[in-house]
Amino acid sequence: MAKRRKKSNIELTTENELLKLKMMAEFGGDFAGSEHLPPEIEHVFLRQINKFHQLHDKAGMVRIYDFIGAPLYNHVHDLSDKEIKKELKKLLKLLRKKGIVVETLSGVGDKEMYRFVTEEIFKQEIQNIRMPNWTIHMLYEEFHPSDEFDIKNQCGTALAFIFDKGFITADFVFLDEMKSELGLGIEKDELIEKIDTFKLGYNQMQFLGAEFKSIDIDNENNSAHVSVGADFKTQTQKGRRFKTENAEVHFTLVKEPNTQYWMIEQLLFDRL
Repeated sequence: MAKRRKKSNIELTTENELLKLKMMAEFGGDFAGSEHLPPEIEHVFLRQINKFHQLHDKAGMVRIYDFIGAPLYNHVHDLSDKEIKKELKKLLKLLRKKGIVVETLSGVGDKEMYRFVTEEIFKQEIQNIRMPNWTIHMLYEEFHPSDEFDIKNQCGTALAFIFDKGFITADFVFLDEMKSELGLGIEKDELIEKIDTFKLGYNQMQFLGAEFKSIDIDNENNSAHVSVGADFKTQTQKGRRFKTENAEVHFTLVKEPNTQYWMIEQLLFDRL
């Protein structure tokens, strides 16, 4: 059998442009940025997208429980803690095998996670599309938003920015108009400049971890006050030994009414 001739980059580029035009006519949208890909990689990418759109148009909706084969399972209250752990692992593995990844970022316990999977995830409807390497991610926190988790996440990002030279920026967690130690207005850029100056005093600085000591949420005023103990190690000059240090950090956060995101309005810290 004669070997199939490999298409040149010019031929692939021409085919790619025609395929883009065809898909834009059929499905709408644009392909900005794909021109930076090598022609052969872009060709595979476009074919995958085209296949997905074709399947998408033909696919109906199906419950996740039916999508994964309607497995037998017990109610959460009919299982012991040991059994729940085993059964949860089995169900998560089955879901993953069918391209559905269910995760939690805040460390929800096995019992609640099992209840979440069997009572909520199983009832969710998805499009009946089966494609190799196509994965649907479902987070517990998307179904059950947690102010405490969001606050910890924002504060943790800010702590990594303050105490780790490898963390470049975290300006997205700060309000544009911050408050100084005296409660006066201070621009976000001014605060970031002060943090950068603090970090410049060290050759190396690495954030080690944090202990949240208190989180006081005022739901009436959409504000929160947080106290955290932060551990980090520093090196003043290259070749010098690292020193482990800690600091007490206090945050004030507000929940923006439009986005419902918690944003840091004020931060104060003292090295101990």
